[in-house]
Amino acid sequence: MTEQINLSQLWNVLKRSFIAMIIVGFFGMLIAYFGTKTLVSPKYEASTSLLVNRKQDNNANMQLNAQQADIQIINTYKDIILRPVVLRAVADDLTSPRKIVTKKAKKAVYGTRYNSVTGLSERYIVEPAQPTKYKLEPAKYNNLTDTDLSKMVSVTNTQNSQVFTVDVRDTSPTRAKDIANSIAKVFKEKIATIMSVSNVSIVSKATTDTTPVAPRLKLIAAIGAIIGMIIAFVWGLIRELTDQTIKDIDFITDNLGLVNLGIVNYVQQMKDLDETIKESKSDRSDFPEDMTQNEFPQRSRRRI
Repeated sequence: MTEQINLSQLWNVLKRSFIAMIIVGFFGMLIAYFGTKTLVSPKYEASTSLLVNRKQDNNANMQLNAQQADIQIINTYKDIILRPVVLRAVADDLTSPRKIVTKKAKKAVYGTRYNSVTGLSERYIVEPAQPTKYKLEPAKYNNLTDTDLSKMVSVTNTQNSQVFTVDVRDTSPTRAKDIANSIAKVFKEKIATIMSVSNVSIVSKATTDTTPVAPRLKLIAAIGAIIGMIIAFVWGLIRELTDQTIKDIDFITDNLGLVNLGIVNYVQQMKDLDETIKESKSDRSDFPEDMTQNEFPQRSRRRI
């Protein structure tokens, strides 16, 4: 038999399940919030903006055409940034030891003096030349590949703008900043060779932002609360649809098509059968012996 439920039944289910929905929704919110906070690592974002201009003619029309061409070619720049030609160089830059200049080279300083013996001027060294001094700085990060970077990096741009932005998401805000700035530096070096473009400007460098952008705990907590409330309501609805108890007489006569033969009133549970028999006999002794069963007071009779 197909079960059907109308709006009034849904409203009754909602009223009966309201408290359960509040409780389950509250626990769903707590589980979603603290579960996400415990199990999911927060991610931070760092962004750097770049501007690429090709050499332009002094003609105004030519400049406008060049700007439109630059806007259209941004998709090419975005694709180049996400390719191994850039990301692999970035990974090598961040995972390789670097030589840091500690002291720049100095040229020798010469002086002149007169030699009385030869009668000639002679040059002599006042300060000898000094070579450049370096120190080897260890790699910033380990086990960082171009495949890992491709999952962290995204490139976006505003419509009709020559500026495009490189966004990096990572579990470390400092590493996200370093990756973004390294991408900008490597792209500026590589694009000159790849597309013969030398006019690359870094509009803004990436900075460390300690505010996580994911996961969004408030949104996840709200979703957890809604899911908990839905679960409680569905459970109440299932109980309503699977409840086979008869709640009124109309169900017997109207739905099942049976005849109502009578009603059995509620009988209190008997503690002792012997005591019940004695009480029954004592109740009968209160009536005259010549009173028949049909003449008993109406209150002692039961419909069957």
